[in-house]
Amino acid sequence: MTGPPRAALHEVPATLARLAREQPELGEAYLVGGAVRDALLGRPWSELDVAAAAPDAWAAALAEACGSSVVPLGGPYELRRVPLAGGWVDVTPLRDGLDADLARRDFTVNALAVPVRALPERLEQLAPDLVIDRHEGVADLDARRLRLVSATALVDDPVRALRAARLAVELGFELEAGTEAALGGAAEGLERVAAERVGAELGAIFRSARAHEGVRILERSALLEVVIPELAEGRGVEQRPHHAYDVLEHELVALEWLDVLLASAEPASEPEGTIWRTTWGAPWPVTRWGEVRARLERDAAALRMATLLHDVGKPRTRTVEAAGRTRFFGHGPLGAELAAARLRALRFPERTIERVALLVDQHLRPGQVASPGQSPTASALLRFQRRLGDATPDVCFLFLADSLATAGAEVLAPRWPAYVAHVRRIACWQEPESAREIRRLVGGREVMAATGLEPGPAVGRVLAAIDEAAADGRVKTVEKALALARTLAAGERDLDGGALFEGL
Repeated sequence: MTGPPRAALHEVPATLARLAREQPELGEAYLVGGAVRDALLGRPWSELDVAAAAPDAWAAALAEACGSSVVPLGGPYELRRVPLAGGWVDVTPLRDGLDADLARRDFTVNALAVPVRALPERLEQLAPDLVIDRHEGVADLDARRLRLVSATALVDDPVRALRAARLAVELGFELEAGTEAALGGAAEGLERVAAERVGAELGAIFRSARAHEGVRILERSALLEVVIPELAEGRGVEQRPHHAYDVLEHELVALEWLDVLLASAEPASEPEGTIWRTTWGAPWPVTRWGEVRARLERDAAALRMATLLHDVGKPRTRTVEAAGRTRFFGHGPLGAELAAARLRALRFPERTIERVALLVDQHLRPGQVASPGQSPTASALLRFQRRLGDATPDVCFLFLADSLATAGAEVLAPRWPAYVAHVRRIACWQEPESAREIRRLVGGREVMAATGLEPGPAVGRVLAAIDEAAADGRVKTVEKALALARTLAAGERDLDGGALFEGL
């Protein structure tokens, strides 16, 4: 479209106020909901909601003023969206007047409104005395409390029960007792809600640094088993003799520990503070995928999901030996299948699904990369990183959280430095420069020229064996790499007498 450049979202409050002054025929309109709440809390906001008596006229006027267009989204709230630089504005009908509109909203802290004509130039300057508050939402903001507007709020939209958990962790608010007690009543309605809406709320919970608290809210309300029914299979499934918890509680505790490990600052409580200090007290070397914290933060939501779901395959693989010991052979691969199927049903992005499935499938690997008390070999670390790629640091931290949820921090504390050192070596190991040079100079073409092999899997296996030998320092020159290729191609054994293709 032609016209002025698309306006930035932060310019919209002033634009709305100007339109109300210059075009009074547009009629009654109010800024409502989350942006008002966040402005009063001093939090950033990325979208605005406007309730208008003439929503089509307001959306068209705003789009023209901002150099944008109107995108009709429909749905139960009859949204008209105006995309802008940095966010968007949603315009909805103001049915039966402002009081009725606010009474239909979910939580009191969202049932706040400001006449658009009274908006300041910047929303950060919003004064509390400009806010229309019919349900004591400002008092709840001050008390950092989340409370339903009405008894019918969850009946009107069951997804609000998930939103309660999400807002509690995003805002750091406590759920009012009556509100939390009411959440379980949304269970039946949630089963009929579009999967995309359920997945969106769950995804937002897992993006929070306090995700474990949101998941606990869902678990206490019996909603967790509604949205992820596979988790309920772990309730009461014992794990003897090493685990203190049943499978479900172990998964929940593992997520709690993961949030401790990913925390940006040292927790004030103990033993969480000691575990965090030991983990982060010494700087971590930069990995081949960048700085460890930045790497973990990039896919933190997927890592949290994988941690919650890492043992979801255990109930269906459980066996009990004569002495009473429980075994769960194959629970990683089965868990990966179950996790992927559930996330796909909830319409999560395919990249997220693949990431979670990989972590669940491989969550035992950090404990298997070397015998107890021994450092992993360079070739073992190369195989590990080849299999996990940039998910290597993620699976290492899942392993740490899993270990804490198994033995407990009090038991692990004396050995925790060794656990951290173990995963630090896995995540931060980098092959020697000589190995990188050999990989640069010896590829499939060179191997085929030196050995006479035809294109195919055998060439890939030879290259993988050369990589491992170079990583271990057994091959340091191109000449030796090609000599090894010829030996392998001839079906001979390596100088150490080991099977060169074993484990590849």
